[in-house]
Amino acid sequence: MAEMKNICGKIPVELHEKVRAEIEEKETSTQIFIRQVIEEHFNRLENKGEESMEKRTLAVQVTEELFQRVKWAVTKEGIKQKDFIIRIIEKAVEEVEAKWKELDQPEETDNLEETEDTSEEEVVEATEEEMDVEISEDAEEEEIPESEEETEEIA
Repeated sequence: MAEMKNICGKIPVELHEKVRAEIEEKETSTQIFIRQVIEEHFNRLENKGEESMEKRTLAVQVTEELFQRVKWAVTKEGIKQKDFIIRIIEKAVEEVEAKWKELDQPEETDNLEETEDTSEEEVVEATEEEMDVEISEDAEEEEIPESEEETEEIA
């Protein structure tokens, strides 16, 4: 765990009351709240170019039970609910992208196998031509198949 240091300072009573109310509402600690506020401040400064990016809203309704579980997890992590949800969504999307990239790669391998199959077919056709020559000598005894399907049936 990172080394910790204290930070303190006097703030107006009205602001202190707002802070206390939010800490109670979120069921968190002063330490977590202060850390969260400071991190959000620096994140905003670092990502000020991000504000100009187009943003979209995702909204979902969840059960009360799931909502309380998310609220609990957010409190334990000491981050904003929005950041928590975004982190979950990004992780899930990355997993799906990785899965589909893996599934797309075998198609390239399948193409190679098809090429190899074609080569084998050519070899089989060459062998059949050689067999035709041999069979043609005995043509009076057996009927020679005219199509590949008939050849496969005989084999």
